[in-house]
Amino acid sequence: MDGNIRFNGAIFFAEIEGLQTTIFDPSIANLFFSDNAADAEVTGLEADLIWAASDGLTVSAGLSLIDTEIVKTLTTSKDVVAGDSLAFAPEMQFNLQARYEWTTDSGLTAHIMPHLAHSASSYSDIIRINRDRIAGWTLMGLTAGVTSDTWGAELYIDNLTDERAELSRNYINDRERVSYARPRTMGVRMTYNF
Repeated sequence: MDGNIRFNGAIFFAEIEGLQTTIFDPSIANLFFSDNAADAEVTGLEADLIWAASDGLTVSAGLSLIDTEIVKTLTTSKDVVAGDSLAFAPEMQFNLQARYEWTTDSGLTAHIMPHLAHSASSYSDIIRINRDRIAGWTLMGLTAGVTSDTWGAELYIDNLTDERAELSRNYINDRERVSYARPRTMGVRMTYNF
C-alpha cells in the first residue's frame, strides 16, 4: 500500500522448567517458602500495526493471543494443579487508536485521538488457595489538543466509561487485595520546549 502500513508479528512457543513460586502450606512448614512448583508451556502470537490511512489520519493497533498451561506439578503441595493457566496471562489483549491531525488557520497543529484497550480475564496466582480470577476489562479514552513549535496543550479523558477495571489481584495472608484502574480522569497537559 505504497509504504503506508507497518506490520510486526511474532509467533512463539516456550517451555518453562522449574517455575518458582512462593508457597504457604502449613502441612509442609508454618512459613512462606520458595519452591520449584511446576513445568509449563506458553504458546502465543503478538502483532502490531501502524497505518497511515489518509492525510492526517493514523490508525495503530496491537494484539496479543496467549495460551499457557501448567503441564507438570513439581511440588508436593496439592496447591499447584496441572492444566491450570499461568498467573497474569490473559488469553487475549488488544489496543486500538486513531489519531487525526490537521493544521488550523493560525498555523497550529491540532489533533483528536480516541483510543481503546481490552484485556480478557486471567488469574492472579498458580497456587490454588491464593488464586483469584481477575475480571476482563475494556477501557476507552480520548485526547484532543494543539501544538506549535514551542508549546502544546492537550485535553485528555481516561477511562471514559468509568469502568472499575481490575488490573491486579492477590490473596495473601487471608486478605483479598485488588488494584483498580483509575476512575474516569480528565485533565489538561501542557508542554513547553525551551
